[in-house]
Amino acid sequence: MASESSRGRIGERRGWLVPVLVALAFLGLWMVFKPAVNPVNDSYRYAQASLILLGDSPAEAQRKALTAFCGEQARWNARRAAVDPMTMNDPPRIAEATRECVGKYPDGLTPNTPRYEAIFADRKGYAALVAPLVALFGVNLGLATTSVLFTALGGLITVRLLRELGVPPGLAIAGQVLYYGSPIGWWGSYPLTEGAVLAFTMATLLGANWLLRRRLVAGAALLTAALAAGIAIRFSTFLLIAASLAAAGLLALVTVRSVRHAGTWALVGIGALAAAGIMVMAKVLRLSGANETLQDTFTDHFTRPDVPDPWHRLIDLNLAFWPRWFQTELRTPWLLLGLALGAWALFRRDRAMAWVTLGVAATGLATQAAHPVSSQGDRLYVALWLVPVIGLPVLLARMTAAPTTGADRPGADPAGVPAHRGPSSPATWADSGPANQPWSPAHVPESGARLGSGGRLEPNRG
Repeated sequence: MASESSRGRIGERRGWLVPVLVALAFLGLWMVFKPAVNPVNDSYRYAQASLILLGDSPAEAQRKALTAFCGEQARWNARRAAVDPMTMNDPPRIAEATRECVGKYPDGLTPNTPRYEAIFADRKGYAALVAPLVALFGVNLGLATTSVLFTALGGLITVRLLRELGVPPGLAIAGQVLYYGSPIGWWGSYPLTEGAVLAFTMATLLGANWLLRRRLVAGAALLTAALAAGIAIRFSTFLLIAASLAAAGLLALVTVRSVRHAGTWALVGIGALAAAGIMVMAKVLRLSGANETLQDTFTDHFTRPDVPDPWHRLIDLNLAFWPRWFQTELRTPWLLLGLALGAWALFRRDRAMAWVTLGVAATGLATQAAHPVSSQGDRLYVALWLVPVIGLPVLLARMTAAPTTGADRPGADPAGVPAHRGPSSPATWADSGPANQPWSPAHVPESGARLGSGGRLEPNRG
């Protein structure tokens, strides 16, 4: 028995070798193709905040952050000029362009109004997160490396979540590759908060999944830690995520009988408490709220007078934005197809986890609705890609699994859709969990099942 357990642990460690190699390959590709990432105005503000944490005075931090931004901008412009037929023989001189850029902004990179700067001052957690690598590698490389490392981590969490949903190893790694190859990986390679935010978002999904499967201590600890870290980085996003987790947990309790247990109630409670705590924190600390964000949108970062009716303007802008957005998506409908197929597969596989995944992904829509501007591209609604990233490997696993008759399975509803399944007890399930079994609904017992006579699984009627 001891040797079998040892072989199992060795096999589990070896099972992580390929996902880690894939993550390293992603890092290697980023090192090769990093020039494709253009400088971002927001990164200047994160750099400035991190330098202040490292001990620089505000004036010195501003000078270093501006010099780093201008240098990166000059290199970016030089690369563009090198492939422009009109300028290829006379590209700009990087050092000279950097000095001109620094001299152009004696008071710091614009826009630099106090109200605009306050939005970034509320994200001190991200400044603390990037500070170690900024100290080690310098401003530009430190910011970018932090983002890419967290994006790589998010892909590894994706593998773990898919394995726990019963997806075979190869298809779980395909989900990791999709995480890196989708706009999640693209925006995660920018020196912005997206890489860390999406990694902690994946951690909340994994923690929620553990709670749904009755792993109370581990699930509550991971979910609470991921929410706390995310709040410190970008509290507005994790306010939406916390609320969506609470709502998804309630929907699961109503629609899936087998998850009516303490773990799901813990999911609802943690989500609701986190959402309420964020709102209280924002009020007490006077953090930038929704109204301030709207004024930022309609005043070009507070460079124009405030508008008297920001909410009315937001409604009008959304009415104009979404038809155009839908038309654009139909031209390249990969996101829409991924959403439809991924959501269908998740509901067929695990209805409770489907509610959680769709709820968290819908925060991308909410973020875009709060900022309905085309100039932001797909960055604002990037969380929507979580549905294809998780759902498509589940769909492929279902397509390649041995056929089963849904109506004959324990835990299936009258339509043949299996109810939520999870571990029943350590004695009956923990040693043969979905991560160690071929993907098939028949392998995963309904939550609350027990072993009956002859070793058959029977529903727990008690």
